[in-house]
Amino acid sequence: MTDPDLDPTTVRQRQITFKRNGHINYFLRSLRALPTAAQGSDSNRITAAFFCISGLDLLGALDEKTTREQRDGWIDWIWSLQAPTGGFRGSTFMTTFNDKTSSAHIPSTYTALMSLAILRAPLDRLDIPGLINFLKSCQAKDGSFSPVPGDDIYPNEGFQSDVRISYCASVISDIIGDFSGIDIDLAKSFIGRCKTWEGAYASRPGVVEAQGGTTYCSLATQSILDRHTQTRPEYQISPQETLRWLISRQIGGFQGRPGKLEDVCYSFWCGGAISILGHSNLINRDADRTFLLSAQFPLGGFGKEPEDYPDPFHSYLALAALSLTQSEIDAKDDNDGLGLKALDVTWNVSLETAQWLKDEILRVKGQVYV
Repeated sequence: MTDPDLDPTTVRQRQITFKRNGHINYFLRSLRALPTAAQGSDSNRITAAFFCISGLDLLGALDEKTTREQRDGWIDWIWSLQAPTGGFRGSTFMTTFNDKTSSAHIPSTYTALMSLAILRAPLDRLDIPGLINFLKSCQAKDGSFSPVPGDDIYPNEGFQSDVRISYCASVISDIIGDFSGIDIDLAKSFIGRCKTWEGAYASRPGVVEAQGGTTYCSLATQSILDRHTQTRPEYQISPQETLRWLISRQIGGFQGRPGKLEDVCYSFWCGGAISILGHSNLINRDADRTFLLSAQFPLGGFGKEPEDYPDPFHSYLALAALSLTQSEIDAKDDNDGLGLKALDVTWNVSLETAQWLKDEILRVKGQVYV
């Protein structure tokens, strides 16, 4: 006879309470040492750090639960990752004496900038001209971006040159208020060619199956680039098929593509994409929240699905998804609100941090932020 305390349904029901203190402690532990699930990503340590630091920011616990000395230490470490030629590396593990073999990395640059902003680090040391040249060196002739600068042996049009990197490059340019590192027309053309017969977006042109994460990256990139050029985004011209595909991904939580199970991260990727389209009201918030809370680990953090072990990636994106949908509810009952900060959906960081970052770049550049 099955022990009722071990029955999966019973375990899931016990997780409906938001484990705020558990999540805070999970992120603090992960900042001290990478959990087993994340150790294979040591070369991208700054990204794991971003998930933890930004998670604490959304929870409103960063200043309360860490010391000034700790935060200053993290800031110094992040600055040590800035490459001499501009941009940031993913880890000190990736640093050599040869700049050509230890160049900056676009996703790591995105998470480094966001982490510095969350920690409220003055950005006077940011090499903006070098950053712009770094982005230029990563864009391929087809409009895509590679994570690192290409060369004759490994050209920019590599297998990793997909919409995820285009997204990071567009956010970086948006942060510094300078798009001269991007050929915008080529970038927009590349994104447009990623749209599939389903109405959503794949990682690259020619990939036949759309996916929730790449659809979010595509829509967010188009939103940023079109806002800069003051043109009407393509997805606003005929959004119905993309919206239909996204809404169809909700089971309770969201799946990444048809035929797959729910996964915590897609509550953000698909939910964020729906929000960019201006239709977050179509998300079944209660069902999504129930699924997300059921994926909480008893000691804090979120797994990709219920009863899975947590990792920083899924733990942060679960909070981002909850922030995105729940912050839009005017909760008078404390049981309805989770006490999370509101999220900037295109930058994927708290609105509070996004505004600080805009003001800080204004100060550094001494000009109007556009």
